[in-house]
Amino acid sequence: MWAERTSAATHGLAAALAGLLLATLAAAPAIALEYQGEGSGTPVAAYPSAAAISAAERFLDGRAGRTSLAVVDSRGRLSGVRVNEHFQSASVVKVMMLIAYLQMLDAHHRSLRASDNALLHPMIHISDNSAASAVLAIVGGAALARVARESAMRDYAPGVGWWAFTQTSAADQARLFFALPRLVPRQFYAYARGLMSGIEPSQSWGIPPVARPRWQIFFKTGALPSEGLFHEAARLERPGVTFTVAVFTTGDPSMGYGEETIAGVGANLLAGTPPLD
Repeated sequence: MWAERTSAATHGLAAALAGLLLATLAAAPAIALEYQGEGSGTPVAAYPSAAAISAAERFLDGRAGRTSLAVVDSRGRLSGVRVNEHFQSASVVKVMMLIAYLQMLDAHHRSLRASDNALLHPMIHISDNSAASAVLAIVGGAALARVARESAMRDYAPGVGWWAFTQTSAADQARLFFALPRLVPRQFYAYARGLMSGIEPSQSWGIPPVARPRWQIFFKTGALPSEGLFHEAARLERPGVTFTVAVFTTGDPSMGYGEETIAGVGANLLAGTPPLD
């Protein structure tokens, strides 16, 4: 009888340990997001902080026009204000075109040629619209829709009449920029990063002047001045920290005002960032 009770207890303990092991394994991805460094056990706070995001939201709510802010923080969590509000994309959609083109090259086992760069570089570096139209004619609308699906966009719709009228949201673009390492084929990733970090200075308004040199920033701006529409989506990196942000505005009284709105959001999100060593 004693042996039977011992055996039952042993089996019960084994079952409990197995359950604990399964629960621990299931929680592992979450734990990995909470801690940084092998065996250090050092908690890593999400960046930007909830307080910084709230400050950026309050700033944005005090600005004219219709506005939206989406942030995917360093733990991969989406937050912001009016994150799924629909806007015309303007030139922000050119990053989707870049991804689709590089994916096409990868699918055809092709390296990047001078003729490819002659389209992609001006499309991103100076936001050339003719180059963008040529790229879209090559990759096709279905390729952009695929990029939207792969980046978990929820508010994407193709533009009617012109690609600049593509429908998207700040949440869509923050997700896209967070997923860049997964979306861009590995052999072209350094090239894509070079394009998005080396944009013409006159188009590097909004967050880049606020973020540099403390952060490395990969971004794209978009503007339809006749509608008072000014957007920016960006991926910001520094050692151990990556987050993305998209700020969409329309109905701004001037381009300068729109640029100031986006810069102000960036300043609030980055307030208190220490300098790099």
